[in-house]
Amino acid sequence: MPPVLAPVAPGDGALEWTFTVPAQERVRVILEASHNRSGNPFEIRLGDQVLKGFLPGTRNTPVLVEAGIFELEPGVRTLSISNLPSAENIYMSVHSVLLRPESSGPVSLPDLRAEIARRRAVTLPGELLMPAIFSDHMVLQRGIKVPVWGLSEPERTVKVVFNGQSHEAIANSTGRWRVDLDPMAAGGPHAMEISDGKKTIRIADVLVGEVWFGSGQSNMEVSYYLRQGREVKTECDEETRRLLEDGANGSIRISALTRDHSRDAAWTVLTKENCLDAPALMSSAAILLNQKLGIPVGLIIRCESSSPACIWLSRDAVERAPAIQNQLKDYAQNVYPKLMASYPAALEAWQQASEKAGMEGRQSPKRPMPPTPAGAFPGDFEPATQRREYPGANFDQRIRPVIPFAVRGIVWDQGEGGTGMAGVDQTALLPALVREWRAAWGRENLPFVYIGKKVHPPGLENAILSLPDTAVVPYQGLKTDNHPPDKAAYAGRLVERMEIFTLPGSRPMP
Repeated sequence: MPPVLAPVAPGDGALEWTFTVPAQERVRVILEASHNRSGNPFEIRLGDQVLKGFLPGTRNTPVLVEAGIFELEPGVRTLSISNLPSAENIYMSVHSVLLRPESSGPVSLPDLRAEIARRRAVTLPGELLMPAIFSDHMVLQRGIKVPVWGLSEPERTVKVVFNGQSHEAIANSTGRWRVDLDPMAAGGPHAMEISDGKKTIRIADVLVGEVWFGSGQSNMEVSYYLRQGREVKTECDEETRRLLEDGANGSIRISALTRDHSRDAAWTVLTKENCLDAPALMSSAAILLNQKLGIPVGLIIRCESSSPACIWLSRDAVERAPAIQNQLKDYAQNVYPKLMASYPAALEAWQQASEKAGMEGRQSPKRPMPPTPAGAFPGDFEPATQRREYPGANFDQRIRPVIPFAVRGIVWDQGEGGTGMAGVDQTALLPALVREWRAAWGRENLPFVYIGKKVHPPGLENAILSLPDTAVVPYQGLKTDNHPPDKAAYAGRLVERMEIFTLPGSRPMP
């Protein structure tokens, strides 16, 4: 029986496996697959049994799709999975398929993913490798232990030398290794050397200072300049421009992965030449923090414009968070049925209005969208494609590769994009995000600062501040456009909160 199959690229057509069934068994067929566009139909065959389904677009994030039930008879059997043509002729990628006996009983999705992961073959590293976050010009966090990690051949001893320290670790059975540098004072530049006896990696121009992690959507990404082809616009006010150009210096460094401005995780030095293309809010905050403390400041930015909050949590976190699941259940049971019941009348009213507009020579009104099922992307649900923003996409692609890089705290600037899940609001989702990121970093009191939004739901600030070591940057008295131009003013308020967390024993201001 094939519990886990090798990854298959889009467009590769039918997959086929032959295996022996020892005894009659009723199995549930669970497909793990991904799609980078709007999705496509598929079918799974076992003899004369056929299961059909549709995989929505998943932003290349593997998701689990329960296809149905097969009755397995003893003997040699062949199972096949076929991509069926879609309008865009883009096919899903198959990551694994699990034939799970019904006799095994129910299992949660997180546990099911863990079961698949345990069975999947592991590709062992053949040489010393470091994550992209470790590069020349990086900044390491002062005053706390600093993890350094990577991959090497299993059982090899890896030695890390930095700033007068030397630490060793033995790569485990999958090649993973980690050392923790002892707490250090601000300073530099230093060089880091990592060696496993066969290969040596040297990282130059490393500083020690304050490191902050910024994430969210476009307000975390937006720079002073907006470059669209040959057209160049300004997105920030003159106060922000002056602060950036006057304050940029060699002790401020940035590692940024964004949708529109930077796609290289390597660290760069903030200079007068590049500062107007850097994320304006966090760069302004870094300059102010650098001026106040007189030490290096590092920024790690992982954001994506228009991104909903749910893709910044892992799928496990969404599925295990009681507040999120309770809201989804309430929406599915009490809200969605009422919306469905009223939709035919809304559709009929639209049809009448369209006919009238046609007779009068006016443009037809926009057709009302069908109600959004629980968990789907609000306001953009098409039954034909079932588009949804799957939880975990950006957590896996943007957040997980950085963890557990030592940072002082996290700044979150996201709100206009909502949660991305019909029936779930930020008061349930954002606290779950804070808890998960803290657990992933292994620091239960990792500071978390939220940039307040005029559009955020009532109660969100209290939901955030109910958690320890959190703070909210108030928007009152500042611009509240979709992209406020006064980034320097927001940065001033942000630094007042960031600075508190650098002082031992202090508490955040509300």
